[in-house]
Amino acid sequence: MKTGTLFKKWTAALCAVLMMISLFAIPAFADEATDAGQEASKISTGTLIGLIIGAVVLVVAVILCIRFRENIGKFFRVYKSETKKIVWLPWSQTKKSTLVVLVVLIAFAVAICLIDLALSRSFLKFVELFSK
Repeated sequence: MKTGTLFKKWTAALCAVLMMISLFAIPAFADEATDAGQEASKISTGTLIGLIIGAVVLVVAVILCIRFRENIGKFFRVYKSETKKIVWLPWSQTKKSTLVVLVVLIAFAVAICLIDLALSRSFLKFVELFSK
């Protein structure tokens, strides 16, 4: 195995660990900092549970990656070869398609807005009629 390949694998594993830690720990500590009634040095029960769940998920993910490393490697090799087969549309066609999507999106948004406005006003009239 090449040293560069091993370095890339360990770097990827380290990045995955750091992402998992940030995914579970940072939001938990952010919630804790916003609680004015608690001291800043104490960890709340929710934070502790979140950290434990994050650690368990991380350990299970690492164990599964080690256990099925051949299958995972094969999956990513197939994925890489398939992504090389993608043929992207030319920029002019992409702009046209984007414009069509935006126009349809705006048209549907306006239609839904008008339907909502009509239904809400008719409901208010209905309530006024029967509340007298």
